[in-house]
Amino acid sequence: MGVAGWRFAHMKRNVGGRAAIVAVLEEWPGICSVVVAASSMIMIGIMLCNDWPQ
Repeated sequence: MGVAGWRFAHMKRNVGGRAAIVAVLEEWPGICSVVVAASSMIMIGIMLCNDWPQ
């Protein structure tokens, strides 16, 4: 671990806030894929409702 990593690991102030930010950033790819999948399903549903024969 480099000096910057050691400093980051041993900083005593605002550790909780940084840990929360790092946790969110680590989960970002999963969150993005879920949002994209959900929005795609919504768009497909809207298109099907608009094209559904009455």
